[in-house]
Amino acid sequence: MATTASTMVLTVAEAAEAFARAIMDSDEWRRWTDARERCESDATLRQAQQRLAELSRTFQSARARGKGLFGPDLAELNRLQGEIQSSPLVQERERAAATLVQFLQDTNRLLSETLGVDYAANAAPRQGGCCG
Repeated sequence: MATTASTMVLTVAEAAEAFARAIMDSDEWRRWTDARERCESDATLRQAQQRLAELSRTFQSARARGKGLFGPDLAELNRLQGEIQSSPLVQERERAAATLVQFLQDTNRLLSETLGVDYAANAAPRQGGCCG
């Protein structure tokens, strides 16, 4: 970190690291990571998600062959989707994620106002076109 007289000057990399730490110290980040960890550590939820992924792969494979998923497998797929979506842990994770996204969008607005350009839009990789 470079210093001049009594002023501390951060490099862009140092400022970016401090900014990332500040985000990770925020309540919004902590609530999201806590909710995510609770979902990941719940054995029942994890088992339901694994079975849903298995049935989804089976369904996609059948669809690729011009077939579908029928009977008990289709019923189980639908039941698991509903069960997972209605799980209090998943609902809390989704609320925390939405709050975090809003926080990050607000942060982007602050950066954008300071820079005079939309920071996130200019930082995103270019998609398609002749040059990206």
